[in-house]
Amino acid sequence: MQNVTCSVQALEEMADTLWYVRLKPEVPVDFLPGQYLLVVMADDDKRPFSIANTMNDEGIVELHIGATPDNTYAMQVLKRMQDLGEIEVQLPAGKAHLREDAHRPVILMAGGTGFAYTRSILKQLIADDLKQPIFLYWGVRHAEHLYADQEMKAWAEQHAALTYIPVVQSGGDDWQGRTGLVHEAIMEDFVSLSDYDVYIAGRFEMAGVAREAFKEQGIVQEQLFGDAYEFI
Repeated sequence: MQNVTCSVQALEEMADTLWYVRLKPEVPVDFLPGQYLLVVMADDDKRPFSIANTMNDEGIVELHIGATPDNTYAMQVLKRMQDLGEIEVQLPAGKAHLREDAHRPVILMAGGTGFAYTRSILKQLIADDLKQPIFLYWGVRHAEHLYADQEMKAWAEQHAALTYIPVVQSGGDDWQGRTGLVHEAIMEDFVSLSDYDVYIAGRFEMAGVAREAFKEQGIVQEQLFGDAYEFI
């Protein structure tokens, strides 16, 4: 991994408590789709955030950060970016990146801002002309947290191999889509997961529950990817 200082080119609230961050590293950086970076707050305080884009000619790194007022872990990072206009990061990190040599259909499962991880992988798959079917399941608590819903609908319209399924845990009267827990939606839609590669990002609790449930649905460890599994 390399340490690099990045200028903050954009810091915008996408939705309530959800922030879009655009960083410009001072030197070229290298990362794989689905990897993350560590924001260096101190030598013994490095905070992980998924990278939401792929490598590009501009050398830009995008982050999606969920930060409520009581979430000091993320709010302190955003405040430092706002106050200094720059931030030190360490990258790349993470082993749950896209496997380029796999040709099985892909299921991407995101919880909340874990969507950033799946977006990075999806962008690369689209750049590779979607050689296999891709299913993106995005679970959130409330519909307003689907901050990239229109972008994903547009991508699904443009690419026949892509299926996008947003799942709202607490759908109100105005929500006409799927409701409940995102991993349960996948289990309802797939009799077996043995023929799929599954990539997961979100809260550790969600990843742990999904792992056990998906084992019952036929997934094997070699086809299930998520950085949470390095810790749980």
